Amino acid sequence: MAPPVKTGPLEIYRAWNECLLAGDIQGAARLIDPDRWREKCLGLTDWLTDFEDALTHYVKNMVRPWDGLEMHEEEVVEGRDAVTIRFRVEATHTGEFLGVPATRRRISFQAIRIVHVNDGKVTGQWAQLDLWGIHQQLSAPVPTLERTGP
Repeated sequence: MAPPVKTGPLEIYRAWNECLLAGDIQGAARLIDPDRWREKCLGLTDWLTDFEDALTHYVKNMVRPWDGLEMHEEEVVEGRDAVTIRFRVEATHTGEFLGVPATRRRISFQAIRIVHVNDGKVTGQWAQLDLWGIHQQLSAPVPTLERTGP
């Protein structure tokens, strides 16, 4: 008989995040503990304790306004019951975000997530996006080409 496979917070987080990025909401929901859910996205939401409410905010802020969203892990620290991920996001701005209408600009920004895991399920997260950096990229004037000659 094979020994049981141990899955730590990092593997659980990555499976959950893959579901979210793929739009597999049912898969993501299977990997969370709805009875213990607590989430805050600093600057975008207050503490949320309902996973469905958290998903609504996720779709509003991280799905609808962006196309071609890519997340690149830059630093990962795994503990017994949590994982902290510093990552870079690249995406094309295709819908309103922070009050700025779609610009079609491809931008890049930093973010940090602390994802809590208990008994093999994600129980919540605290996330911080570089909202000021995002806003600066989206609201910067569009460069114009200077004409030279006649």
